[in-house]
Amino acid sequence: MVRLLTLLVCLFVTACASLPEPIPDSIPAQQHIYTQSQASCVDLLTDFKRTVQQQGVQDAQLTWDPRFPHLAFDRFSLSWLFELTGRDSKRQWLDYVSHQAAVQRQAEYQNLPDNTAYAFNRLELCAAQLVSRSLYQPALWSALIAEPPQPHSGYATWQRVLGLYPVTQHLARPSIDKEKRRLISHFIQPVEGYAIRYAADDRPALDRSQIQVWFRQAREKSALSWPQLSSVQQQSLLSYYAPVFQVETRSKDDFPGQVQYVTPSQPEVVSRKPTLYTHVSYTRFYGQTLMQLNYSLWFANRTARSGFDPYAGRFDGVLIRLTLDADGQPYILDSIHHCGCYHMVFALSPTLTFAAMDNKVEWPVALQVYKGPRADKLAVTLSFGEHMVKDVQWLRHDVRTRSLTVQPYDQLRSLPAGTSHNKSLFNQQAMLPASVRAERFYLWPLGIKSPGTQRQLGHHASAFIGQRHFDEAFLFETLFNKP
Repeated sequence: MVRLLTLLVCLFVTACASLPEPIPDSIPAQQHIYTQSQASCVDLLTDFKRTVQQQGVQDAQLTWDPRFPHLAFDRFSLSWLFELTGRDSKRQWLDYVSHQAAVQRQAEYQNLPDNTAYAFNRLELCAAQLVSRSLYQPALWSALIAEPPQPHSGYATWQRVLGLYPVTQHLARPSIDKEKRRLISHFIQPVEGYAIRYAADDRPALDRSQIQVWFRQAREKSALSWPQLSSVQQQSLLSYYAPVFQVETRSKDDFPGQVQYVTPSQPEVVSRKPTLYTHVSYTRFYGQTLMQLNYSLWFANRTARSGFDPYAGRFDGVLIRLTLDADGQPYILDSIHHCGCYHMVFALSPTLTFAAMDNKVEWPVALQVYKGPRADKLAVTLSFGEHMVKDVQWLRHDVRTRSLTVQPYDQLRSLPAGTSHNKSLFNQQAMLPASVRAERFYLWPLGIKSPGTQRQLGHHASAFIGQRHFDEAFLFETLFNKP
């Protein structure tokens, strides 16, 4: 009984602690950063965010700090704060974080049950005015450097304290290592039963030289040497490099689909509409900034393997991330499930070697897959039921596939949920509540909030032992030696 009460207290405290920090009525730091002429816009954007939070529709994908109501941050942008030395580099960084804020603000505005108190154009105009002046405000940059915004953590210290983590991590390691050996063993097993191949339509007619030109020009225009391409170029790359997905299929749970609200409160994956969700991200790798092409598949369920399977439940999904090298060529492929679990990393270039393992942090499954002659298309095989990556290979010829509709991942932040209402797939804690798993009741001592639950970008804790987030800016520097 005492252990049960302790567990319930732990879970309650963790749930409360993960709620967004309430925005205070007064934010003194704003008075020191902004001029009196900017006060009305600062107040408007802050009040809008306060209303968003009070109505329970705050988007958690990005970090928002009330000191800077016109900006939003991810781990990549925050990693640059101490390296912005010139006006051009600060301008490019501001463009990036202000664009992120604009996307977030639009999703939140659409999701507000009652947004009649705000004119969206007025919000955007105020944000643009603040951004245009931010470059020349020393107080803003001083505040950013003195106390940088803190990204959300997928770990709860309370859970590790009450769960006696220094002890439980050692008890859990044999099971974690056994599971990794099981995953690796899949790669020597043939495809089981009936398998369906899926691919995105309309692959553009690109070639290696054209892509290299795009990346060279982008770096030359960038004060920070970021490969920031136009939206048209990004979409072309996402289509060109989209893998072929081969899915072992034994039940309706193995059909990838489109995420929709079938009622105002009930999301589902509609399997009759196979859909691939895409987005672009960036990572840092030994002095270079590399572009990442992200591909997400969603399934209605993870199938139970037995009468009681703590890992089974509603919703399942896989995120495949292709990191391109400085010339825009495939370099690293890695994947997780949308719970952050089962991190796998594949080196696609012979110039890459994996670093020595640090046993203080759980190591992902690490494998090498080199490109053969005349091969130009990646294929990823997923197992039935669990949807585990069980093979990655290069194809040498076209194969017959079923069509995948391509949609931006950002659509999941604001989905139609009625005749005149939108709603995010995720709650304010970046979780998909309908996807909770029974495993959370015994894995909680390892510190991950609600393990097994599908969650939003920016919140994928990917290691039970130690701490690691899937979107860490220098993630690959911890996994690979310097080429």
